[in-house]
Amino acid sequence: MVELTIDGLKVEAAEGSMLIQAAHEAGLYIPHFCYHKKLSIAANCRMCLVEVEKAPKALPACATPVTNGMVVHTRSPKAIDAQRAVMEFLLINHPLDCPVCDQGGECQLQDLAVGYGESASRYKEPKRVVFHKPMGPLISAEQMQRCIHCTRCVRVGQEISGYMELGMLNRGEFSEITTFVGEAVESELSGNMIDVCPVGALLSKPFSMNARTWELARRRSVSPHDSVGANLVVQTKMDRVLRVVPFENEPVNECWISDRDRFSYAGLYSEDRLQHPMVRGCDGQWHEASWSDALQSVVTGLKQVREDGGGAQIGALATETSTLEELALLARLTRALGSDNIDFRLRGDGAAFDAVRSGAPWLGLPIADLNTLDRALVVGSFLRKDHPLLAQRLRQAAKRGMQLSLVDSVAADPLVPVAGRMTVKPSALVTALAEIAVALAECKSQPAPEGLSGVQPGESARAIAASLASGERVAVLMGNLALADDQAAQLAANAQAIATLAGGRFGFLTPGGNTVGGYLAGAVPAEGGLDARRMLGGEPLKAYLVLHAEPRLDSELGERAVR
Repeated sequence: MVELTIDGLKVEAAEGSMLIQAAHEAGLYIPHFCYHKKLSIAANCRMCLVEVEKAPKALPACATPVTNGMVVHTRSPKAIDAQRAVMEFLLINHPLDCPVCDQGGECQLQDLAVGYGESASRYKEPKRVVFHKPMGPLISAEQMQRCIHCTRCVRVGQEISGYMELGMLNRGEFSEITTFVGEAVESELSGNMIDVCPVGALLSKPFSMNARTWELARRRSVSPHDSVGANLVVQTKMDRVLRVVPFENEPVNECWISDRDRFSYAGLYSEDRLQHPMVRGCDGQWHEASWSDALQSVVTGLKQVREDGGGAQIGALATETSTLEELALLARLTRALGSDNIDFRLRGDGAAFDAVRSGAPWLGLPIADLNTLDRALVVGSFLRKDHPLLAQRLRQAAKRGMQLSLVDSVAADPLVPVAGRMTVKPSALVTALAEIAVALAECKSQPAPEGLSGVQPGESARAIAASLASGERVAVLMGNLALADDQAAQLAANAQAIATLAGGRFGFLTPGGNTVGGYLAGAVPAEGGLDARRMLGGEPLKAYLVLHAEPRLDSELGERAVR
């Protein structure tokens, strides 16, 4: 730690940190545009110029490391003059179209221009014109003349999403932020470019021109799309959802959300979405009904089934996106009807997995600890598709030296450097993990796990084992593909053996937003009950309660489910 003085206040900061970080930790605000706490230093907007004693000129706070005894003035005449001069240059080519800009009311440039801008510009030359850029259906780049070239969007693509989709072309006043080959921005985290843009250059296309920020009501929510549970702010106008943005929660989603979290609200207003309860009439057709009539129809049907065939002829199916309360109530209702046929796991052999599990399968460590790992093995996961925010955390860990190894059936690019990889057919996943376990036991000079003594590891398995053996903070994680596999129980056993040999943590990258809640709520069959596979794949039951699921699409036995 070093000690410095900022605006007369004694401050301690970590050695190597930047002035702007030290100031913000002390509660002192320094104006800035290009700086972002989660991105690398660019130092190209110069708005954060401050006076440092003994320095001949103002220095950018975002790119000036702290030193012991440093004395800094952020509000001195010299600093204010430098910041005002920068603001004047930034506004030379800005169109000043705040009244028609969607960013109005939450624009960083607008806010700082009030404090550091002049009432009139000294520049009379024509402003530059930048043509709009096609960036796909999610990001609107219709007003790129507003861009101040902070390059935050470029760095989000390169550092957070994992590959560079945007970049800066040309030089001087001809500089433009654009896609290099005129294609859409397709990253699963692309919407975060909208959030970090400090002006109105990049906007949400579905939200564009629908409302102003001060017209919107805000409600906290949580993403249902994966097990991260990203914190969201749902913004509504007249009871209609118009925008979803991240709520910053450092231990969970930091300040990012995936595109499906951000834009899936559009599905709420799909034309094929039910608006009223529907009941099938005697003619076999569906008819609109009131809630009381629809619920009475359900009660009558369930009573009839229970009287004719007993409660065992009733089954309940749900999904991992259901809330804890919904799953608990469904389990209570099903068992009150005399049935233990309830399951929220519509893929995989739940009964076989239940035979070996103890407790609810979860990540096995706090989400934030993924950033601190130095070795990780991910089994059977399309990381970027299944858990884009966890893939992002592993991406940041890899920059610090973490070695990622993968065992999968499709060689999808995780956009993370991979230390070792075994891509095998699904039926060979168990063998692949067995090879790694045996190779790891050899590295640790320990006996092979029980039942695996005859396995001969290959070179790929040895490379992964060597990587895991060299780490101190290790995690072995099972993904969606592995959990849905018929051999999930054996896969979990082998993965647990690897974690134990490596001295690391073992966990699950579970599907849906509430897999753990499903187990805690008891929405799984008790002894004698049927799991989802047996409810749909065996002899059909006479009645099914379905919660938040479309069995044809959500179940592995979809075609059979709708017969």
